[in-house]
Amino acid sequence: MNPNRLNKEIRHYLRSKRVTNPINVTLTQRQQFNGFEIDHCRSEQNFRHFKNVLNTKVFGNSYRRFGQQLQMLVIREVSSDKRHHLHCIFEQPNRYQYEEFERLVHRIWRSTNFGYDQIHIEKPSSQQREDGWLDYIMKDYTKVSLSTSIDYVNSTVLSN
Repeated sequence: MNPNRLNKEIRHYLRSKRVTNPINVTLTQRQQFNGFEIDHCRSEQNFRHFKNVLNTKVFGNSYRRFGQQLQMLVIREVSSDKRHHLHCIFEQPNRYQYEEFERLVHRIWRSTNFGYDQIHIEKPSSQQREDGWLDYIMKDYTKVSLSTSIDYVNSTVLSN
């Protein structure tokens, strides 16, 4: 399939898989930890650990026992200066105020091996802002291909 056609189909599909009560998140990653350089595999593994801790904090035993988890869309990106980072959309759980959930995300992300201090979290103020963020994280110019940039393992919204 033509790569442009594939990216167009992926964008269409992702627009149909919206996260409920979304929060826009950018998580930067350390480029090295204990002599290991970040790559897509380590990025995926580090985020999986973050996701497990976050879901356990939010849902307790229901996360492991019943599979309750936050809806998430996770897209890997490498900037022009070769810095790895993640653009995400997280579901904000109803039982958390925005500021409380923001602090929880900060604390858990910084505790991971590759979690870096530069984190941007925003509660979209309108449908236009939600759509704009989704368009931004699906942009082409910082990716080899959108299809290989999506973290399919950790993007829970894709299985809904």
